[in-house]
Amino acid sequence: MNKQFINLCDLYPLIDEVISSGGEFRMYPRGVSMLPLLVQGEDSVVLVSLGDVCVNDMILYRRDSGQFVLHRLVKIEGDEYIMCGDNQGELERGIKKEHLLAKVKYFYKKDKKVSLDSEEYLKYLKKLPARRKRLKIKGFFARVKNKIFKK
Repeated sequence: MNKQFINLCDLYPLIDEVISSGGEFRMYPRGVSMLPLLVQGEDSVVLVSLGDVCVNDMILYRRDSGQFVLHRLVKIEGDEYIMCGDNQGELERGIKKEHLLAKVKYFYKKDKKVSLDSEEYLKYLKKLPARRKRLKIKGFFARVKNKIFKK
């Protein structure tokens, strides 16, 4: 299948129109920050309007830089939403409600629909904190190695 990549800045007005009217929008995320759950070019997510958001929701948001990001909500502190990709160890802070655009209702692994209340997905979520901790430690040692062997 020939997949074309469309700039999300160009596509977002359509996404917003669809989800604002109560619809669902299926898209194929790019990047590696949500590995191993979402594989670029293979897996897709179905976005819906935000409604209530909870810890562990996958949320599409827009950074102050204009960059669109699909990450997981890991914590809410006051009016700040703390986000992190499943393949990252560092938390992203400073995300406000106005940055949040949509959330994932369900996703597809290749062409298999996965519900967010499926046993398989819930097992995956339970392993995330340990994974995030390993990634943070790995990142720390990579930074130390880079400083030691800096050319």
